[in-house]
Amino acid sequence: MQAERSPKPNVNPAIAAFLSALFPGLGQLYNGQWAKGAAFFFVALLIIGALLSAIDVERFEQSLLADEVPSNLGLLLTLAAFLLLLALWSIVDAMRMARRTR
Repeated sequence: MQAERSPKPNVNPAIAAFLSALFPGLGQLYNGQWAKGAAFFFVALLIIGALLSAIDVERFEQSLLADEVPSNLGLLLTLAAFLLLLALWSIVDAMRMARRTR
């Protein structure tokens, strides 16, 4: 069984990694992997949307001023960790697939 190859030949792995570091999925789009790039991009937007909707700045500040742990801190940290893992996965995948075409 042959490994999946990027459909776009002669792509630069450094550029692919840089684009994915800017936003997950951009490196895959640069590599010509449209479906995978769109999937990374969409999932990143979903996680960012969830993060933004979970942030209640006033309640968060009040908790910090009262020396309390904000009630949704676990959710915020979990979503941030998922976003970081998705970004790292996107960077590594874009670089790996770009190297396979060289």
